[in-house]
Amino acid sequence: MCGASAKGEAMPMGVFFRPWIVGLASVVALAGCGGSPSETGTGSGGDGADKGGDVLVDGGRVSPDPDAGSGTDSGSGSGGDSGSSETGAIEVSDAPGFDFGPSLIGTTAERRFFLRNRSAGTVTSLAVSLSGTPFSFAGGTFPGIGGTCGAELAPGASCQFAVAFQPTARGAANGALTVRFATGPVEGAVVRTLAGKGLAPALVQVASASVDFGGLVQGRQSWRTVTLTNTGDVDAIQLSARTPPAPFSFKGGYQPGTGGTCWITLAAGESCTLVLGFVASEPGSARTTLSISYEDGISFRSLPLALVGSVVSPASLSVTDSLSNTDPFDFGDVAVGAVAEHTFTVRNTGETAATSITPTSHHLSLPFDFKGGAYPGTGGTCGTTLESGASCTLIVTFAPLREGLSYGVLSLSYDNGSGFGSPPAGRNLFGSSGGRSRPLGVSLR
Repeated sequence: MCGASAKGEAMPMGVFFRPWIVGLASVVALAGCGGSPSETGTGSGGDGADKGGDVLVDGGRVSPDPDAGSGTDSGSGSGGDSGSSETGAIEVSDAPGFDFGPSLIGTTAERRFFLRNRSAGTVTSLAVSLSGTPFSFAGGTFPGIGGTCGAELAPGASCQFAVAFQPTARGAANGALTVRFATGPVEGAVVRTLAGKGLAPALVQVASASVDFGGLVQGRQSWRTVTLTNTGDVDAIQLSARTPPAPFSFKGGYQPGTGGTCWITLAAGESCTLVLGFVASEPGSARTTLSISYEDGISFRSLPLALVGSVVSPASLSVTDSLSNTDPFDFGDVAVGAVAEHTFTVRNTGETAATSITPTSHHLSLPFDFKGGAYPGTGGTCGTTLESGASCTLIVTFAPLREGLSYGVLSLSYDNGSGFGSPPAGRNLFGSSGGRSRPLGVSLR
């Protein structure tokens, strides 16, 4: 009986790998069917080359059955089985495994694996399974698109199956390919490791989806530097941007703008700059979209960048008070040695911030002064800048040194944002002491 000795004892069986000269590995399932040493059959027992040592199985070692002896059995017994062996052997390509290498997320890399039956018997129950999320059969099912393997493989025949690597995330991916088969009553399996790496396509990004140049007084110009960053794993190529329509432009007229660094390629993980401008030429607001295009390694992509600007009126300051807006402002009749004070309000009715606000060189002179002796007067809130629509306060005193009439000027200079200068804002002041007659148009309060 095949697989048993004359005494009915089970014969040893083993599975081992044998290298193939074209980079394949061989799994041999042996079922020895020979006579006992006392019989005269012509079959050979063990493999004479196997000296009872370990057998290499897919990178590990499996000790042979200790009952196998030294493998020098000549099988020369008589009157028994002829000693011939039925042997099935599957060779699987790409030992010990295959690395698909780097692939872009969203793409598919394929590899064809080959099986060969080197035995004299038909291999049956042939099945291949895959582990690892990014690995699958090309097309979804075994043997994959273009594959020829089935459940059996005839002696000497070969077949192929296709495995796909489709990364869905960045970084290393690992899996395994397992080939299972049977040769007669003996089952075997071969494992091949699978590896690959997912790469993110190029992705060009900006910190903000829009560039706001703000409000400019007509005739003024403003520049902004925009930084582009490639956060992908591969270079962005064919990087370009169309010149935006007026009143927007690249500084100097061409991409990337004078001082800019963006050219045709933006390397993975790197940044570059564009320099864009806005000229306040026409009243009202202006808006356009700058389209930045590039190839991400798979296809062309477009990054929209909104450009916004507006033309506004220059800053305009006025000095008012809660009692009367008549000019000059009258402090009334104040005794010598006494002090009168008044709070003035400064308003910006323009659409641009007023900057560099300071008292003019010919500002208040005694007996008029800022309370405490310095701008904006103790308790005043004005500073050097006043935003559009905002207001602040000045505290001014009148302290006559002698009887008579006194005149003064409260005057502020400022930058109205036009670049052409602006007239100072101010208020004429008047006061008296000793009940002296007042000029026409100035009332005594």
